[in-house]
Amino acid sequence: MGYTREVYTNAPLVFVTCEIRFPLVPRLTDDDTLNRLVEQFSDSLPIPATATMEWADDDTDDGDETQRLLRFSNRERTSSVVLTRTSLSIETTSYSEWPEFRSLIMQAIGVVAGSVRVAGVERVGLRYIDEIRVPEPITDAAEWSDWIAADILSHLKMVPDMSPASFTTAAVLHNGNHHMLVRYAAMVGSGVVADKPLRRRTQPSEGPFFVIDVDSYRDTSGSEMIDFDTEPVATVLDELHEPIGKLFQRSITDHARELFREEP
Repeated sequence: MGYTREVYTNAPLVFVTCEIRFPLVPRLTDDDTLNRLVEQFSDSLPIPATATMEWADDDTDDGDETQRLLRFSNRERTSSVVLTRTSLSIETTSYSEWPEFRSLIMQAIGVVAGSVRVAGVERVGLRYIDEIRVPEPITDAAEWSDWIAADILSHLKMVPDMSPASFTTAAVLHNGNHHMLVRYAAMVGSGVVADKPLRRRTQPSEGPFFVIDVDSYRDTSGSEMIDFDTEPVATVLDELHEPIGKLFQRSITDHARELFREEP
């Protein structure tokens, strides 16, 4: 089938993140940098927070150590920028369109690049997580056939006299150094995306849901390393973003599209 870009009124998208990894910047999370970043993000992401996380250093024999994490969130706590000494992540649970999210990414890169020196970019990734819920009862995974493309569910018929309660599958696609990790899952529960540290747009009830989880990424380390700057990163991001919508459209049926066009 062809691909028609469409922004759905009742889209099932619950979480989007962009992660940019780079060589170690020891002072990226120190107090001086934190104070500068608080000022730079004061208009768009005025809520700062710090936390600690376990960090495995592959270059030493000291095992895991604790490193500091900085988070800058909007007042609604639906979007944030997260910094460690080796990564910049931009996250949202209130995604509208690509240009808006892309603009937030560019702002974050500009702020960080203006505060510390980053040697270059080793990896760029975009991850989109959809949780599809439907009004009709789903009692086993095969009943998603009205909503999810037949190719994705075809393996559920391998044992005709048994009903699949749930399933999870994953595939890694690639074109040169552009990779896509695609996960599909039929599940029962309240969702795979938690309500913190970012707040979900809606609070789902317990029940069946279908996950489409796409991680589109490019390794830019070594001779492929690009500058930590808005223009080269934007070029990579646009390449990573382009096939995500196509894959989503090919994963759902017309019945699902009708549902996503309805007012929430």
